[in-house]
Amino acid sequence: MNSAERTDGGVPAENPTGLLLRAFVDELARCGMLGACTSPGSRNTPLLTALVHEPRIRCFSHIDERCAGFFALGLAKETGLPVALTCTSGTAVAELVPAVIEAHEARVPLIVLSADRPPELRESGAGQTIDQLKLFGDAVKWFFEVESGGAGEGQLTWMRSLACRAYWCSLEGRPGPVHLNFPLREPLVSDAPLGGDRSGRPEGRPYVVRAPARLAAPSEASATLERLVSRARRGVVVAGRSERSERGSLAVPAAHFSAAMRWPLLADPLSGARRGSAAVAHYDALLREDAFCAERVPDMVLRVGDLPTSKPLRDWLAGLGEVPQVQLDPEGTWQDPSAVLAESIALDPATALNDLADRAESLGAAEVDWLQGWRSADERAAEAILGVISRGALSEPAVAAELGVLLPEGATLFVASSMPVRDVESFWPVRPDPPRVLCNRGANGIDGTVSSAYGAVAGQALRGTFGPVVLLIGDVALAHDIGGLLAARRLRLKLTVVLLENGGGGIFDFLPAAGASSVRDLFGEHITTPLGLDFAKAADLYGLSHRRPESPTELREALEQALAEEHSAMIEVRGTRAANLELHREAWRAVAEALGRP
Repeated sequence: MNSAERTDGGVPAENPTGLLLRAFVDELARCGMLGACTSPGSRNTPLLTALVHEPRIRCFSHIDERCAGFFALGLAKETGLPVALTCTSGTAVAELVPAVIEAHEARVPLIVLSADRPPELRESGAGQTIDQLKLFGDAVKWFFEVESGGAGEGQLTWMRSLACRAYWCSLEGRPGPVHLNFPLREPLVSDAPLGGDRSGRPEGRPYVVRAPARLAAPSEASATLERLVSRARRGVVVAGRSERSERGSLAVPAAHFSAAMRWPLLADPLSGARRGSAAVAHYDALLREDAFCAERVPDMVLRVGDLPTSKPLRDWLAGLGEVPQVQLDPEGTWQDPSAVLAESIALDPATALNDLADRAESLGAAEVDWLQGWRSADERAAEAILGVISRGALSEPAVAAELGVLLPEGATLFVASSMPVRDVESFWPVRPDPPRVLCNRGANGIDGTVSSAYGAVAGQALRGTFGPVVLLIGDVALAHDIGGLLAARRLRLKLTVVLLENGGGGIFDFLPAAGASSVRDLFGEHITTPLGLDFAKAADLYGLSHRRPESPTELREALEQALAEEHSAMIEVRGTRAANLELHREAWRAVAEALGRP
């Protein structure tokens, strides 16, 4: 973009870059953008200025681009709206790669506005210059290099159209990130007045309106689904992660359909659908038992949302052979690592499930005792697990189970990948009013978890909802994003962090590497990576209160106190990886014994 022209006295006579970017950001706000994340730098000063001076967009300042990227991810998850990200040139842009990849895999709308050196400074030895063109590869839906000269009416309207295209592109079809690269020439700061701009549509309308299409129920696809459902007498619904901003957008229809058809509902808490009379909470434990699986072979599986995290459930689905498995997905994702899907139908799941539930009687009833057999086994599994985890000291499974009971309906639980998300899936109960559960399970990494949770807190404020947000996280994931805690003081956001401190990456003790003689000498230092950190000092450094409960009763008291405080808090639950591994194994053994009893 061109620099400002100057008068004979050296004073800028106009600021074309500022005028163009003001029009661009004005258009983002007209489309509906509420939030943006910024990182410091010089080259991106014009972008920063335009965003911060737009009163309809709340800007959140971060010192670390990686934290900014994951904060924006959590913000976009909570609001369901695109969030702008701007940073300076060079490796600052590369710091956004993990968050952009997660946004792509998790279908989260982001708009990356990277500042860049102009072409004449590239590959010339100029500082802070790398190749930023298509830096994110196929992880973005659209890339565009924004180069414009002057700020006449044609350029202004083009910038407005460009902003609209970026906004709607991030939302339509399969949502995801887009990347606009802005080569900016000096001077980057100008005191020249921006002047008037009459290029926007009247009455604050966007220059281009392209509302994301919502698939109705096309007759042919609906007929196919109805035919498949009507043939089934031993159907099962599997509901995976679905994080759209509308609470219960998929959850309630899935529960409604399953109850009406009397099909068991195997719902990952990330779907919000672990509710209602057909929900089976402890499928992860039940499906570990071969005898149970042999007795519970369905004649159809209906899948909505992403695949759940549970490996026993995934293995069970992979081993069903010729049983027809049908996926409802209007966004064209491919959730089929085992290549067992028979049909992938482009219907909106909520619409389709509600429609079928309303006509359940005409579709035929499930076998008498089909649902009851699942529910009876689930009740025995729940009793067996409770008998194990309620004994002795506070444990990781007990924390997951307690949060499933204690958190109010309006709460949001952000869960770290690795063991916390698995424990929530394994030990979370069926509830009529479960809280919302979010997790970065697009690429399944642990990076940026703290920042994403704080982004969800900020998203609630932008939406005008103020339920508590709780983060369940392990010690390695917290250390990985410890700088994300800076949002507590710097952005004055409140998050309750429930930390599981067990001396390293506990999930690795459950994997084959734990028993392999070839890695025994390096397993601790290089795989589980124990930390030896005093997290109470980290809490104090970043302005969080700190508690360390040792029993379920103390956990309940600590959580109640933390939620009542006005600032962020950390609740640290200590344990050992060895004890955690044995407790899980004991729980599975107890379930197996309970299933064997008449």
